[in-house]
Amino acid sequence: MTKKCYSLTLMEIKTLHNMLPIELIGKIKDYSYTQKNVRTNLTSWNPELIGPSGAILLYDLKDELLAEVKKEVQKHIPNIDEYGSLTAMYVLGGRFSFIQWHNDTPHTFAMTVYLNEQWDMNWGGAFVYEDTSKQFISVYPEYNKSICFEPPVWHTTNMSNLQAPLRESIQIFCDPNDY
Repeated sequence: MTKKCYSLTLMEIKTLHNMLPIELIGKIKDYSYTQKNVRTNLTSWNPELIGPSGAILLYDLKDELLAEVKKEVQKHIPNIDEYGSLTAMYVLGGRFSFIQWHNDTPHTFAMTVYLNEQWDMNWGGAFVYEDTSKQFISVYPEYNKSICFEPPVWHTTNMSNLQAPLRESIQIFCDPNDY
């Protein structure tokens, strides 16, 4: 049985604007300054996903902060609980960082919320995916915009260049409850 994201069909990328309250974005950014448990793509991801990427810092959101994020996601996607357990992380992509082509399986739902207040497309860092007509679509970071989909959707994040600031986002996944 295929679950359907609220008004989302399989293999479709849904874009949502004004995803999170500004106060919550501030809390998430502040949270990273107080955390000692930071992971990186270089130490916690499958090598096939990393490739020769620069460092990406990963701060797992927990407890009250995770609950607040989930509450906001539910406002946009009321049936989010049908996808399983929700996890979220604050992600800081450094210069020359990227994510190789992948499809986010075995996750049942994936969402990225962009947090940079300014982003120049010349800096790179675009989410690129192949749509059902085999066209490649690029989505550049835009403050408080999110993209979501039901895996498997083949996609990549292209490399941020030397002039780019840290690429800030929240990555949200849902997994089957028995995962």
